[in-house]
Amino acid sequence: MLDAVEGAARDARGGEPRAVLVTGPPGMGKTRLLDKAAADLGTAGMRVLRAACVELGTEGLPLAPVITVLRRLVDDPGPDALRRLLPGVDGLLRLLPEQDPEQQGPDPQARLFDLFTALLRELGAQRPVALLIDDLQWADRSTRDLLEVLVRVPRPAPLLFVVTCRSGLERAHPVRAFLARWARLDRVSRTTLKPLSRTETAELVAAADAAFADRVYRRSGGNPLYARELARASGGPMPDSLRDLLLARVHGLGPRAQRLAEVAAVGGSRVPHGLLAAASDLDEPALLDALRELTEARVLTADDDGYAFEHALIREAVAGELLPAERVRLHRAFAEALRSDPALVAPDRYAAEIAFHWHGAGRATEALAATLEAARVAERLSAPAEQAQLLVRALDLWDAVPEAERPDTGRLTLFETAVGAASWAGEPLQVLDLIDRALAEADRVREPARVARLLAHRGIALHGLGRDGALTAAEEACALLPAVTGLARARVLDLAAAVLMLHGAAGRGRAAADEAARIAAEHGETALEINARTTLGWALSGAGEHDEALRVLERAWGLARDHDEPVGAVRACLNLAEVRNALGRHREACEVAREGLATARGAGLDRTLGALLAFRLASALAATGAWDEADAAARSALERDPQGRPAADLHLLLAETAVARGHWDAARAEADAARRQSGATADPRAVAVNAALAVRDARHDHASELLVDALAASGDPSAWPMLLTAARIAAHLRPVATEERHARLTAELRAARDRLPADTPLRAQYAAHMAAAIADTDLVETWTEVADGWERLERPYEMAHARLSAGERALAAGDRERAADCLRRAAETAGRLGAEPLLEEIRVLARNARLPLDPDASTAGDALERLGLTERETEVLRLVAAGCTNREIGERLFISAKTVSVHVSGILAKLGVGGRGAAAAAAHRLRLFDDA
Repeated sequence: MLDAVEGAARDARGGEPRAVLVTGPPGMGKTRLLDKAAADLGTAGMRVLRAACVELGTEGLPLAPVITVLRRLVDDPGPDALRRLLPGVDGLLRLLPEQDPEQQGPDPQARLFDLFTALLRELGAQRPVALLIDDLQWADRSTRDLLEVLVRVPRPAPLLFVVTCRSGLERAHPVRAFLARWARLDRVSRTTLKPLSRTETAELVAAADAAFADRVYRRSGGNPLYARELARASGGPMPDSLRDLLLARVHGLGPRAQRLAEVAAVGGSRVPHGLLAAASDLDEPALLDALRELTEARVLTADDDGYAFEHALIREAVAGELLPAERVRLHRAFAEALRSDPALVAPDRYAAEIAFHWHGAGRATEALAATLEAARVAERLSAPAEQAQLLVRALDLWDAVPEAERPDTGRLTLFETAVGAASWAGEPLQVLDLIDRALAEADRVREPARVARLLAHRGIALHGLGRDGALTAAEEACALLPAVTGLARARVLDLAAAVLMLHGAAGRGRAAADEAARIAAEHGETALEINARTTLGWALSGAGEHDEALRVLERAWGLARDHDEPVGAVRACLNLAEVRNALGRHREACEVAREGLATARGAGLDRTLGALLAFRLASALAATGAWDEADAAARSALERDPQGRPAADLHLLLAETAVARGHWDAARAEADAARRQSGATADPRAVAVNAALAVRDARHDHASELLVDALAASGDPSAWPMLLTAARIAAHLRPVATEERHARLTAELRAARDRLPADTPLRAQYAAHMAAAIADTDLVETWTEVADGWERLERPYEMAHARLSAGERALAAGDRERAADCLRRAAETAGRLGAEPLLEEIRVLARNARLPLDPDASTAGDALERLGLTERETEVLRLVAAGCTNREIGERLFISAKTVSVHVSGILAKLGVGGRGAAAAAAHRLRLFDDA
C-alpha cells in the first residue's frame, strides 16, 4: 500500500490528481497503514487532511469527512485565510453550525461540491494536498457522491486522495457499487491488503519460538489483528475465533471496565468524554479508573476529547454480547444525556446522534421529533439523499406515535418534502414510491391542490424513468385544477406543461405554461415565473413560433439575472441556445451557451444542467466546423461525470466528429459509451453514427436496415441530420444494394423529408439539400445553390458535401472547368476541417477525372495520360502505391481480387516494370499522385 501511495503522491505533486483505494478484511491494518502514510506524506511536504466516515445506525453521518476537514482548516489556517484563498468559501463554512449562526438556507449540493473541490485546489496551489479518508464502508451517499466529483478534478491539481474500505461487504451494500465505479477510473489505483507471510507474522508478534509463531500464523491466516491477539493470549489455550479473542481481552478486565466498554459500544464509533460519563452510572473516580483500565488494555484509545475502540471489531464484538433489553436501556441513557445537555456532542452531530439513540431506545415519540430535526440538519448540509432517508424513517415511525403527540407537520406534507429531497438526490424510483404512497392516503376531494401536485410530480418521475403513464398523470393533475387557485394552481400547471409537451399534447402544454407564468407574475413569485416562461418559450419554439420563443426566453433570462436565480438563468440559456441552434444562428448559440455555463459553474450545476448546456455549446461549435473546440467542450463536460441522457448526447457528439474525421475506432468507443449511458439506439444521431460505422465495416445490409427503421419512426426536427447521412449512404450503397432495398430506403427518405418541419432557415436548408439528393438532379445550379445556402449558415461540412455533388454534376455535364472549381473548394474546406473520408472521396473523383486539385498537380495528369492508363488502372495503381494487397484493393473498388490481378498485370506492362514494388516506386518517382 505504501508504495502505491508514494507513487500516486509523486504524480500528484506534479499536478496530476491521483487516488488510491485501499481495501482489505477487518483487522488487516488499513488504519495503521493510513497513519503511516499520513506521517510519510507530511514529511514529504504535503498538507495532510485526515478524516473518517462515521457509522450511525444504518446510514453514515452526512458529509462527516467534509465537516472534519473544514473544522481543521478553520483551526489552521483559519476562516479569514480561507476567505482570502477562496472568496466563496462561506458557502462551505455554513456546514459548520458555529460558522453559520443565522442558519441560512442551503446551497445546492453540487455547488458545495464545487466549492470544496475549488478549496482543495487553492490549498494545493500553496502546497500539494493529501486527503485521507478512513472507513468508507460507513460513508453516506453524499460523501460517496463528493468523492466521485473530487477524483475528476480538472488538471493541473496537486491533489492526492487515499481512501480505505473494508472488503467483503454484502452484495446489497451501497458502497459496493461506488467502489466498482471508482476503481475503473484511470486516476484511481486499487490496493488490496494481502495476509502476512509466515515470516512477516513471526516478525509482527516478535516470537522467538518458531513453533509458536507457526501456530499463530496458521490460526490467524496472516491477519495482523488476529495474530497480535493470539500472541497476547499466548499464556493459555488459543480461542477458536478472532471474536472470542477480542472478547477475552475485555472479559479479563474488572466489572466496571467491562460495563463501561458496553456503554461505549452502544455510543458509537467514537464517544466524547462528557457523553460517556453522562450515559454511564459511574461517579468520576470510578469512571476514570475504568477508563484507565480500558486504555491500558488497549480496548479503548483516547484522544483530546473522547474515546474510540482500538478496532471496530472490538466494539462490534462487545455490542453483539448485549441482550436486547440492555441495548435499549443504554440507548435511552445516551438519549437522555443528550437531551439534558446538547453540548455533549458537536452541533452538527447532535440531531443525528439523539435520533439514533431514541430510535434504539424504542421511544417512537421522541425518535420521530428527533428524526425530523435530523432531516432538517441534512437539508442544511445539502445532503438530500440523507434527508430523504430520514424522512422515510419518520414516516415509518408516524403510526407508532399517539396522534396527540405527533408534530404539527402533517404526514402528507412529510411525503411531499421527502419527494423533493429524493428528486434532488436523483432517486427517481424512490420518488415514484413516495408519491404512490402519498396518493394512496390523500383525499382528492378535500385536498385537490396537493393531489394535483403529487400527480404532476408523478408524471415528471414516470417520464424520467421512461415508463408509461406520464401523460395520464399530467392529465389527471390538470383535471383537478378547477378546484385549485393561485400559486398552487401555477405550480401544478408548470410541472404538467413539460409532460404534456413531451408527450404529444403541445397545445395544452403551451396553454398550461402560459397560465402558470401569468399567475406567478401576478403573485410576484419570480422563480416560478422564470421556470414557466422558459417552458413556454420551449413550447412556442416547438410550435414553430421561433421569434416569439426567443422573446419569451430572453425575458426569462433577464428576470433570472435581475433576481439572482441561477437555476432559472441556466435553464433559460439552455433553451435559448437550443432555439438559436435550430434557427441556424450557431455563433449566437455559442455565446449564450458560454454565459449559461459560467452561471452553471458558479451555482454548482455543471454536472446537471451544465452538461446539457455543454452539449448545446459543443453542437454549435461542431456545426461551424470548430471540431477541436467542440470535442474539448464535450470532454470537459464529461470529466464532471454527468449521467444518463446528457452524457449520452456528449458521447454521441464525439462519435459524430470522429466519423467525420475518419477516426473509426474512436467513433465506435464513443457510440458504445453513449449506449451504456442511455440504452437508446433509436436516437437519430445514434442511428446515423452506427449506420456510418456499419458501412465502414462493409455491413451494408445492416446499415440499410438501421436507416429504414429509424426513418420510418422519424418525426422530430432533430432527425434532419440523420436524413442527410441516410441520403449519402443510400448513394454509396446504390452499386451494391438490391433494387428492392434501394427503393425502400429511398421511399423512407422521401416520406421522412415530407414529415419533418422546415420552419426555420436551418431546417429549410436541410429540406433543400434533401430535395436535391432524392431527386438525384443533374443540374449543377441546384447543387451550387444548396452549397451556397450552407455557406450562408456557416456550416462548412455540409457545404463541402454539396460542392462535391455540384462537382460530380458538372463533370457529368462535361463542364470540367466548373467541376474543378467545385472540387477544389470542397477539398479546401474538407482539408481545413480534417474531414479525411470526405477529402478522400473528393480526391478519388478528381483523380479519376484527371482534374488537378491545385495548379501544380497538372503534371501528374499529363503523366498519367502519356502512360495510357485507364481510369480503373489509375485507381488500382494508386492503391498499389499505398501498399494495398489485391484483396484490399478489390474491397475498396468493389471488384474481385482476380480482376485486380489482371489490372496489375496491365499496369506493370505499361510502366515497363517487373513487380508491384517497382510500380509503386515508379508512381512516386513520376509524382503521379502528389495531389493526394
